[in-house]
Amino acid sequence: MRRETGAELPLAAPVKMQETPGSSGFGEILRPPYLRRTCMLLALNIFQALGFYGFSNWVPALLTSQGVGFVKSLQYSFVIAIVYPLTPLLCTFIADRIERKWQIVIGAAGTAVFGLLFSRQSAATSLIVFGALVTISNIVLSYSYHAYQTELYPTRIRARAVGFVYSFSRLATILSGFVIAIALRDFGTTGVFVFIASCMLVVVLSVGPFGPRTRGLTLEEASR
Repeated sequence: MRRETGAELPLAAPVKMQETPGSSGFGEILRPPYLRRTCMLLALNIFQALGFYGFSNWVPALLTSQGVGFVKSLQYSFVIAIVYPLTPLLCTFIADRIERKWQIVIGAAGTAVFGLLFSRQSAATSLIVFGALVTISNIVLSYSYHAYQTELYPTRIRARAVGFVYSFSRLATILSGFVIAIALRDFGTTGVFVFIASCMLVVVLSVGPFGPRTRGLTLEEASR
């Protein structure tokens, strides 16, 4: 860009994002200042997976245990599943307006409350409505916690740290099928949702008091 006189204007210097110097070894995520965040995220990943997949993978079986026929249970499950692609689109309007950790808390609390109400229903409409509300709560929890955990570590260890805590989510997913099957066999649908609600309570008590805020902060600020 030039002035009318032909003199060239100086270009603005690029802005550099500075990260606090530090080692990038695995042990950094297991000592202060990141140990507390790692423990919180381990609890979050383990118990949200038990609750999330405890419902989403077992919807037809849970409906059948509520007295719904096999064919009807598949139909109801299809209607409930429709909200899976729709909910993230709707959440784009609030995703950056609400503090991330409170979105996690709201989603976990919604799964617990609506799940317990679902277990008390028998009419087709109410089963579908509360099943959809559980699914919406699960999606709010899922999308918000995936974003949140990436904001809590500096760039030098972010991928390693998130991979570590997220691996416990996958381990919990393996266990959830066995736990839900035993709970459904021995305690029925109510027992399943008492277990799911208990898992979500752990999420609320882990993230609510101990999760740092990240809204409006740069990654460098949030990960300090």
